Amino acid sequence: MRILFILSLIAILAGCKDEMLAVPVGAYNYTNHDISMVWADGHWVGGPRVNGGGGIAGSITLPRKYTPGTSVKLEWERGVCIHDTPECEKRDASGGFILTTKSKTVVVPPYDGETMAEVQVVLLPNDDARIYVGNISLLHKEHPSHKEFGSLIEDGPRPLEGIWPPNNSKPKDASK
Repeated sequence: MRILFILSLIAILAGCKDEMLAVPVGAYNYTNHDISMVWADGHWVGGPRVNGGGGIAGSITLPRKYTPGTSVKLEWERGVCIHDTPECEKRDASGGFILTTKSKTVVVPPYDGETMAEVQVVLLPNDDARIYVGNISLLHKEHPSHKEFGSLIEDGPRPLEGIWPPNNSKPKDASK
C-alpha cells in the first residue's frame, strides 16, 4: 500500500511539471502601420492601431515551468500603407483596406510561471516582433525589454521606424 501511495505521489508531481496554463495576451503596436488582426498560436488577440495596444482579447497556453526553446507563432494583418497617408485612401476591390499578412515564430524569453499574468506581443518595424511573459507593464523601468530596447518600449506604443533597429539595419532573425 505504501509503495502505491509513493508511486501515485511521484506521478502527480511529475504531472505538475508539465502543467499548461492559459495566459491572457495583449498586442502592442510600435509601427507606423495600422494592424487589424493579431493571432498568437492561432488565437485571436486583438488589433492594435498605430500608437495603441494592450487590450486583452484572448489567451494562449504556455507551460507553467519555463522550457528553453518555447516559441509562439505570431501572425498579423497590417495595412500596406503608412498610417494617415494618401496611400491609405486606396481600397481593395471590395472597398476594404489593403492588407498584408505577416508571420513570425518568436522564441519566448525566460519567465516565472508562478507570477506570469500576461503575454505581451510587441510588433516592431520591419515586420519584426517580440514576446514577453510576466506580470510587469511594458511601461515599467524594470521590464525585460530594456535589455534590448532601453527605454524605447517604456515610452509607450508609437512608431519606432527610424529609431529602431539602430542604424536602420534589419534584425538578424527577421522573417516575413
